[in-house]
Formats: sequence, C-alpha cells, structure tokens
Amino acid sequence: MLEFETASVASRSLGQSVDLAVRFGLFYVVVIVAGVSSAAAGTTPAIVLLIVGVFFIVFGYPALLEARWNGQTVGKRALGLRVVTVEGSPVRFRHSAIRSLLQIVDFFIPPIAVTATCVSLINQRNQRLGDIFAGTIVLRERTGAAFPVPVSFPPLPGFEQYARSLDVGGVTPEQYAVIRSFLLRVNTLTPGARAHLGTRIANAVAASMHHQLPPTVSSETFLVSVAAAYQLRQGGPPVPLPPWVPQWAPGSGPATMAR
Repeated sequence: MLEFETASVASRSLGQSVDLAVRFGLFYVVVIVAGVSSAAAGTTPAIVLLIVGVFFIVFGYPALLEARWNGQTVGKRALGLRVVTVEGSPVRFRHSAIRSLLQIVDFFIPPIAVTATCVSLINQRNQRLGDIFAGTIVLRERTGAAFPVPVSFPPLPGFEQYARSLDVGGVTPEQYAVIRSFLLRVNTLTPGARAHLGTRIANAVAASMHHQLPPTVSSETFLVSVAAAYQLRQGGPPVPLPPWVPQWAPGSGPATMAR
C-alpha cells in the first residue's frame, strides 16, 4: 500500500503556466510557417496548416507528452509533477487523451479555468473533471519528504505462527492506516505515550476482530502481527515460519511437504 502526495491547485496552476508559455511559443512558430506557406502556396494550405497546428498545440501537446514522458509535460516536469492512474500505475495514451479533450470543460468554458479550480478544490484527490473521467491523479514528486515506498511488516521472531493465526477480515483500511502510522513513528514517541497509544490502538483493533490478546502478547507485538497478516490478506509476501515448523506447498498435503 502506497501513500502519495497529490499536487495542489497552486502547483498545478504554475505547471499550466509553463505549458501555456510553451504553447504560445509553438503557436508563434505555426503562425510564421503558415505565413510563409501562404506566400508560397496560397491561402488555403496556410489555413489548413494553421487549424491543424492549433489543434495539435491545444489537444495533442498534453496528450502526446504525458503518454511519452510517463505522465509529464514540460510544465509538470519543471514543477516536479506527474500524472498517474488512481491505482498508481503509469498513464496510457487513452488516459492522456481523455484529460486533454476535457480541457474544453475544465479550462476553456468561461470564466476561464474556474471549473477546473472549483472541482479540484472540492475533490479529495485534487482532481479536475479530466482526471475524474480518465481515472487519473496528479502527484507531487519533489517534496521535502522522501518519495513514498512500500513498507513491509514481518512478524516478530517467535510470533510467526501467531500472526498466521489472526483473522484480519474485520480490520478496515482506516484501522490498518492507523496501525501503520503508529508502527512507523513508534521510535519517535516517549515511552509513556508509546505504551498508552499502543494499548489504545491494540484494544480497539482486537475488539473489531473479536480477538482476546494472549497474556504473552504485548500490544505492539499484536499490532505488528496484525499488520503482517493484513498485508498477507492484501496480496503481500507470506508470513514466514521458523525453519523447524513444517511448511506445505500451495495446494499440497502433508505427503508433499515443501523442503
């Protein structure tokens, strides 16, 4: 499970400003080329060139660059922003094309850019309409904090079997997020706050699981075991067992014990 920092309206606006400057530069080049073409081949080819060029600058520029540059345009790269899908995977051309076409609603319907700004401000993920329909979000990569990475919680030595025995079907994503946050920051807490907070979280999670903590299991050990079992349930790495405990291959019985 990854945690991302979505780009704010301000940073996205700055990125759009850079892209707008690039587009004006491209438009200037198209106008010059169209003027030369008009003088050499007539008015009609120049008008066609101008229409095609404007269409490419308005719609093709963001769609092609985001698809080729892994979710970035010139402005997004300058501001450290990147477009990804809501699952966190790289965008494809269809995502970028939908975002580009919905610029008409987000930015071009008067008053200019008000729709995109209002929708982004009321959206939890700072998505504009183009992001909502394309299933994308804009992330801020360059921050003071380290880039988010997956975190694995293996069970503590000696508690592997206990972690495997836990039924975490009743643990909600919100509860797991609280457990994860506590375990990642546990060493920064004072001993008193660490014990109090750990006990409080463990009691709440155990109650939702209808589980009674054994006397030999502390609150922190229980939370680590729950995190390990929850990650396994979500498709994470299997909870390891000590080498002296028999382990069976998936789908096999005791007669085909894995070695």
